[in-house]
Amino acid sequence: MQIKNSFNIKNLTIIFFIFVFFVGLSIFKDYGISLDEQFHKDNASFWHKYIKAYILDSNSSIARESESLIEQNIKKGEGFISAVPSIHPVPIPILYEFLLDIIKIESSKSIYQLRHLFNFIIYFVGLYFFYKIVQKRYKSYFYSLTGLLFLYLTPRFFAESFYNAQDIFFLSVTVINMYTGINFLAKPNIKNTLIFSLSSALAIDTRVMGIISVFIILFFFFLKTLRSKIFLKKNLKLLFYFFPFTLFLIIFFWPFLWTDPFNNFLFAFSELSSLKIIINNLYLGKYILSTNVPWHYHIVWIFITTPLIIILLFLLGLFFLFKRILNRLVKLDNNLNDIWRGNNEMFDIYFLMMILLPIVILMNNRLGYDGWRHLYFIYPSIIIISLTGLYYLHFIMKLKVIKFSINSLVVLNLIYLSYWNYKYHPHQNVYFNLMFKKNFHNNFDMDYWGLSNLSSIRYIIDNNTTFPIKIGTKSFSSLETSSLLLNDTDKNKISIIYSLDEADFLITNYRNRIKDDFIIDKNKYKKYYEVLVDDKAINTVYKKIIND
Repeated sequence: MQIKNSFNIKNLTIIFFIFVFFVGLSIFKDYGISLDEQFHKDNASFWHKYIKAYILDSNSSIARESESLIEQNIKKGEGFISAVPSIHPVPIPILYEFLLDIIKIESSKSIYQLRHLFNFIIYFVGLYFFYKIVQKRYKSYFYSLTGLLFLYLTPRFFAESFYNAQDIFFLSVTVINMYTGINFLAKPNIKNTLIFSLSSALAIDTRVMGIISVFIILFFFFLKTLRSKIFLKKNLKLLFYFFPFTLFLIIFFWPFLWTDPFNNFLFAFSELSSLKIIINNLYLGKYILSTNVPWHYHIVWIFITTPLIIILLFLLGLFFLFKRILNRLVKLDNNLNDIWRGNNEMFDIYFLMMILLPIVILMNNRLGYDGWRHLYFIYPSIIIISLTGLYYLHFIMKLKVIKFSINSLVVLNLIYLSYWNYKYHPHQNVYFNLMFKKNFHNNFDMDYWGLSNLSSIRYIIDNNTTFPIKIGTKSFSSLETSSLLLNDTDKNKISIIYSLDEADFLITNYRNRIKDDFIIDKNKYKKYYEVLVDDKAINTVYKKIIND
């Protein structure tokens, strides 16, 4: 569907990107620190120092000490996931550490705020490539802008684009890999092959599941060689560029592999692919272990935290997509010449596989951590299939008044999401769609990373005059992590304690500890402050009752 006033929509898209960038610049300081953000920052800092020592003098004391830590924490398995250094590859965050090294920032507040800005810029780049993917698929500025708005205004992604340096970052890298992979399939040449190699290495070095997108692209390349002997003869040589160059870049971007690439890669792949962290999840009103989630865990989380308009359009697009695939399979000949007709149909199957394959893998492993954040990278494909549903609605509904009503419904939903993001800023990470907003607090984890602790700490400091104030937490998340975003003056105004009976104030973000849980005695403490989202408390402060 090509909109007649595409020139105006194209200009509107440019304005939108400028607007998004300046919104990011104006709000990146508003967000707290996620539970594991300090760990990932420290891990990147270690590998940054390791690279400097390795390059400048591999025999230096720093280099030897680094190798000793790698041997102890990773190769011997003594905390390879929870200790620094970790086995996690960190190609882009290392660049951030080099930037910090250049500009010489030492304040923890400035370091983490700049890190949030850095995360947002990477996500902004991902938004651009997502827009390019939709434009390539639909050849329409209308659908490109609509898809872009769907992704940008989804509240959880809006918030997490600033502080989630793993899942949202992996989404951004995956989108870039998808775009370069699509170009590689549509126009195989040396340039597109090498660019696809670069993005593939970054995706795999960001998270092991990055291999999924690469595998699917190569699978389609293989199918195209079966469909055409001419394609095989002309393009098979490109694989001899792709595999060696990708392997070289994977090693280059992953310092852990430098000393023993082959064995270290096998070790890392085995450890990361079999990794099982045990945490407690509140799911459908019950606590379940992350290593034994039910088969429907991720599907339910996707359906309750994705805006309803996207869910409905996705189900419609899924129906038409399956219908078309079945029709193609019925007509399939021995040369596979009816499995798809044209690049667009091939891309649609690719987007579908990008959703189904990761879900099936996690279902099979029965793993689930903190909602569906480990599957965030499939969300762009979900949105693209939802645009397929919108496309078929436009195609089937001939009356202009019906098309206008459909577009109006989409616009109203986008306006609502914009309003919701504004109203509950900076706590958009606790978004549940309209079907579940009334009861989510009793059935699902809310602010599982403790981002809202910062708001509560700041409120306590701003509304008291006697310092230092003793603050403790009932919850799993760390107040020390949250306090890293305080300036030095405010840090000196609080004392974080662990003997909770002695605390002047107690904070809970409603994620209970697995062990040593603490019940707040309502005879000793009274409710003092609450952070509300959709009229539900996601963080509560209790103040000790002082008897005169």
